[in-house]
Amino acid sequence: KKIFTTMAAMALIALLFACGRLVTGGTDVVLSNTKLPVDTDGNKIIMGEGDVLAHNGTYYFYFNDWGSCPGVDCCASSGGCASCCFSDPPHPYQPGCANLTNGSDPYGYYHQIVTYSTTDFVTWHNLGVSLPLSARRPGELMRPHVLYNANTSMFVMWYEIRPESGYAVAVSPVPQGPFKTLNTDMKMPGKGRIGDFDLFMDNDGTAYHVRTGFDIVKLSPNYTWPMEHMSSFQSPTGAEAPVMFRRNDLYYVFTGLDCCYCLGGSNIFVQYSSSLNGPWKFGGDIGSNPTPFDKHSPNNFVTKAQEQKVFSVPSENGETNFIWLGSQWNSGLSETPPGPRNHDLLYFTKLEFNSNGTIQHVEYSENCTFTM
Repeated sequence: KKIFTTMAAMALIALLFACGRLVTGGTDVVLSNTKLPVDTDGNKIIMGEGDVLAHNGTYYFYFNDWGSCPGVDCCASSGGCASCCFSDPPHPYQPGCANLTNGSDPYGYYHQIVTYSTTDFVTWHNLGVSLPLSARRPGELMRPHVLYNANTSMFVMWYEIRPESGYAVAVSPVPQGPFKTLNTDMKMPGKGRIGDFDLFMDNDGTAYHVRTGFDIVKLSPNYTWPMEHMSSFQSPTGAEAPVMFRRNDLYYVFTGLDCCYCLGGSNIFVQYSSSLNGPWKFGGDIGSNPTPFDKHSPNNFVTKAQEQKVFSVPSENGETNFIWLGSQWNSGLSETPPGPRNHDLLYFTKLEFNSNGTIQHVEYSENCTFTM
């Protein structure tokens, strides 16, 4: 009887491990990839191009509010899903959504940055508009990214404002803003174009800027201007939307095939190096489906999302979770009637690493589960 009881207990423990339900001193977190988080007012969070800042145990999510019009399905256009078909979409815009002041075209003039905070990924607080229209010059607002600077006790935001020949930089003494824009034409060294980018802070507090092209640039001590070009690398083919992070002694930059805020999203190319000076090694494509590529299909990529950020969440058992965040552009088109752009879905996945630092292929899941 004792042997049977012991065997039964061992079988139950094994089953709990297999199901991911054994909590060892931590809290299980489940993030949905089929529903948006809801804030404390009962509203779906507003999404768009996004960024995540971890600061003093709180996670701040910054999103570019894309407005209340539905997205655009370009898959039937001659250029396929990833094309910018917005001037001549294969399906007509809904009434009132064909202009640049509140329209379906993502290259609109109405974008504002909103901020949410959470400590547990369950309770989400809407902190309001952190970069209103009045705090920036007119144009197409894209890609907000924020770091906290311990030297100045300021939160520093970089963003695109198109048309541009440089980046915009803004600061605030508090994470939710409002941010005050200091510069709207910050030139960067290197040969990469002014476009998609990410900000990364290393373990010693030094900040870096990586942009499509791809160039990595060290920032000034106050994070508001470039200091030194560190390195460059090329993706296997045309790509954009870099995100950068560090795990142990390796630096990683993810990029993806061009995706003009496209239905179906993009893949995930991996570059990694032991030094920000390079050389950079190609770590494969961890985000494509094995099926033949079809430019008119929204099913080429695992997440159906375009990457926005990789952020880390420590757990009580000593593990650090690295969470990939993407935007499932135009996912609201599957609803009846079509949902607004700013309520398209997000996609979260926990990255899994091999012993040599390479990263395992992403598998689709309706939920992302990890332990804090």
